[in-house]
Amino acid sequence: MAGPTFQTNPIDLSTLLNECHTGKLQLPDFQRSWVWDEDRIKSLIASISRSFPIGALMTLYTGGQVEFKPRIIEGAPEKAKYESPLSLLLDGQQRITSMYQVTIRKQVVETITAKNKNVKRWFYIDIKKALDSNIDKEEAILSIPEDKKLTTNFGREIELDISSAEKEYGNFVFPMTEVFDWDEWQDGFDSYWSGDINKSNRELFRQFKKEILENFKSYRVPVIALDRETSKEAVCVVFEKVNTKGKALDAFELVTAIYAADGHELRKDWYGDQTY
Repeated sequence: MAGPTFQTNPIDLSTLLNECHTGKLQLPDFQRSWVWDEDRIKSLIASISRSFPIGALMTLYTGGQVEFKPRIIEGAPEKAKYESPLSLLLDGQQRITSMYQVTIRKQVVETITAKNKNVKRWFYIDIKKALDSNIDKEEAILSIPEDKKLTTNFGREIELDISSAEKEYGNFVFPMTEVFDWDEWQDGFDSYWSGDINKSNRELFRQFKKEILENFKSYRVPVIALDRETSKEAVCVVFEKVNTKGKALDAFELVTAIYAADGHELRKDWYGDQTY
């Protein structure tokens, strides 16, 4: 009797993101580009902050009969291109790339607004709002312009300035770039709010760490991993099925997926070297 051709394992989110950074986890080259807008990113962060499920991922172990050309996760360092991936991400690119961009990459995120305007954003958590049970967790996730200043009145009035670590501490906003390793940021926060008079502020951060930050560090994502023995036809059928959510997979993309397994780059042949 034939056995299952896949495994299902929960994997730490931090492990998956670090594998993106090193190139151990990459995309099949035929995958579309990362396109999530800032509101969807904020919603994703809010879900993880509450340990809510964000859905399973699907990967394919490399080294089997199906060999797709790999492509690094958007924003990963150049050196990751030279790493031979252990797995390719078939489903979950938007979620994983969003979290990678927001956290591990530690650079401003180039995304879009709900109206498709290109913007650069840093993402923060408002500590006090995150701990307030009467406030929706999405309201606690802040999307901040590249200069780290929120303004009103057409940029003439500064509503929030967190352009330095000290201003982050003073405004009780925590940067998502430190969400997996907050010790140094906490040291700075404790120093800023030093003394007995500020003990309650230091305790507030410890509560935030316990109720919110620990959720990121302990968060595990279900991963369906297709075995190396999975056939090319099966992989392409699976890819078609999992990509019917959102924008439908068209015939050209499916054919591209099939031929990519044999090393043919139909997109490059059709579009040339332009971005697609």
